[in-house]
This record gives sequence, C-alpha cells and structure tokens, in this order.
Amino acid sequence: MICIAALIVLGILGIFSVKYRVLAREALDCVLNRIKLRECESGFDRKAKMSVFKKLSWSPRLARFWYGRFELVSWAFVILFFAGLYFAVGGIYNLIIYGTCDPATGQCILANIAK
Repeated sequence: MICIAALIVLGILGIFSVKYRVLAREALDCVLNRIKLRECESGFDRKAKMSVFKKLSWSPRLARFWYGRFELVSWAFVILFFAGLYFAVGGIYNLIIYGTCDPATGQCILANIAK
C-alpha cells in the first residue's frame, strides 16, 4: 500500500512544486479507492511499481524480488514510516515537556537546539 506513504510525502513536497501536487492527487485517489476496497483507477500504484522496477533493472534478481512482492514491500515501508513518525513525535513531545528526548536517561542530541 505504497499509496499511503506516497500521499503523505508527496503532499508535503506538493507545497513547493506543482509536479508533486499532481502526484499527490493521484496518490489521494488511489488511497480513497483502496479504502473502498477497489483498485486504483489512476494507475498510481503501477507507476510507482514501474518507477522503482526501472531503477532496479541493473540487478535482475533484486528487480524480480521487488516486482513479485510489491504489495508486501509497500506495506513494510508504510509500517516503517508510521513507526518512525510515532517515535519522532514522541521524542519531540518529550523535548518540549521535559527538555530532553529521553526522560529516563536524560540523553538527547536535540537538547542544545531547543534551548
């Protein structure tokens, strides 16, 4: 489900470039159709799949793995994206409330930036 992660990333990039706004709209259509348990009508998922497939064509074995397991790899990226977002928001919250990213140890790289 690469459309979810792509929607968020392209939505942010779309603030700065029209090219990414068009892709963000396609990703939004894809996400809305997937929520309704339909296939993507815009073909955004196929475009994303082929875009990565073309870049991996130098390694046929890796390209075959990507192409055959696209949905599984997409879900892994979406889960990693939201896990990273969760921990980043938790660190920022702790930095604002406690003045450190990790209140248990008091260690934080960003502590000097926040002051």
